[in-house]
Amino acid sequence: MQHARPFAIGLAMALANIAITWRLPPQKAAGVYNLIMAATAAFYFGSALPTGNANTLLLEIAISVPLLCLVLAGQWKSLKFTAAAFLAHGVWDLLHVTAGMGANAGTNFPVLCVAYDWVIAGYLWWLAPRAQTN
Repeated sequence: MQHARPFAIGLAMALANIAITWRLPPQKAAGVYNLIMAATAAFYFGSALPTGNANTLLLEIAISVPLLCLVLAGQWKSLKFTAAAFLAHGVWDLLHVTAGMGANAGTNFPVLCVAYDWVIAGYLWWLAPRAQTN
């Protein structure tokens, strides 16, 4: 039950973001979510820097780089790649909490992110055909 509140906040944040971008043209909304994921991928990398632990830093880089590549593919090819990045990032968030992997982001923030990431992933998968960037 300790994670119910951050999970609910993550859901609310995702729904708020969807409400904000709902009226944008699909390609503009796609750009917003690609930017959010690019910043998100950089966040854990940045949180590993002050630890001074090279293994944690390398692990975060190993996660961040593929996420950033998915964002680029999402921007240039199909938003389904960005949806995959949000889904994968949610899994990474879950591993932070359940397995203690990566930089210490606390226990609440990754739970909030799991909820946010997976709702946004579903929305982007639905939005992808409308936001064709080819």
